[in-house]
Amino acid sequence: MLNRRSFLSSLMLPATVGSGLIAAGHAYARLPGPEFVGVDSWFNSEPLSVAGLRGSPLLVEFGTYTCINWRRTLPYVKRWHSQYRPQGLQIVGVHTPEFSFERTRAYIEDQLRVLGVVFPVAQDNEFRTWNAFSNAFWPSFYLFGRDGRLRLQRDGEGYSAVIEDAIRAQLGLAPGAQSEDADLSRVITPEFYFGSLHGTPQDRRQSPRNGEATYAIVDSTVPRLNEYQLEGTWARAAEPLTLRSNSGKLRVRFSAAKFHLVAGAPQPLPVRFRVDEGAERIIEVGLPTLYTLLDSDSYGEHFVELESTALGLTLYSATFG
Repeated sequence: MLNRRSFLSSLMLPATVGSGLIAAGHAYARLPGPEFVGVDSWFNSEPLSVAGLRGSPLLVEFGTYTCINWRRTLPYVKRWHSQYRPQGLQIVGVHTPEFSFERTRAYIEDQLRVLGVVFPVAQDNEFRTWNAFSNAFWPSFYLFGRDGRLRLQRDGEGYSAVIEDAIRAQLGLAPGAQSEDADLSRVITPEFYFGSLHGTPQDRRQSPRNGEATYAIVDSTVPRLNEYQLEGTWARAAEPLTLRSNSGKLRVRFSAAKFHLVAGAPQPLPVRFRVDEGAERIIEVGLPTLYTLLDSDSYGEHFVELESTALGLTLYSATFG
């Protein structure tokens, strides 16, 4: 399943790489082969190269640390590293940023540690490795055989069993992998962004606009499904929407079971929120990353109201699961 994040990333390049088995004679055969190029730094490893890893099966996965689609693949990718590394499989992650703050090495390093990622990861701030692979999605998988030829490529989620069986084939093991992908068939609300770089689903009754503006919520109104409302003074730039007043609110109505918010603040600050008029809870927002406000198995319409009583809260995007 490819969501809006995947679609938007495809607009950054003149061409996209389709999903599917890569046969001999495909576009890659005309090139020396994609390589890790222009890497800013490495995590969990000394510098590596695709050519230097020839002789072992190699799985390359593109991601970025706030991407929920990439995060949902981590449990089985980490298992593959643990289970198949002793048998020869090499896994290398490529971190290519979507948001500007995801270029910061300290942030990436912190989140890889929090997420338990111990396999090598290349920091690809300038999209040079992304472009070398003609990549177009977060996440994307590239499986190379021992001979260095690309054996399988998949974009997005939903292919864990296919990829694992391809890994097992390269290791001389019998197939039999079971799918470990999240069921997203009941998620109705698409990912949306708060900045001006993309269209925003803010309630049109609030006259959303770029730059700094003050918004008010009329008590009798609620957001329509797949929309949000603001209260307080907010500044909308290309990527971020930043609270400029001493208090502000975000209200979101969506249809899913999980609600993730990409947000940050110059200094850690407490943010109060309620889900479906339930008990008030507090989450501390600081380092810009993905924060989970609702992690439920109850699919359907939900309403979240979030309030900050300190300026500086910055919102980037909301994703659902």
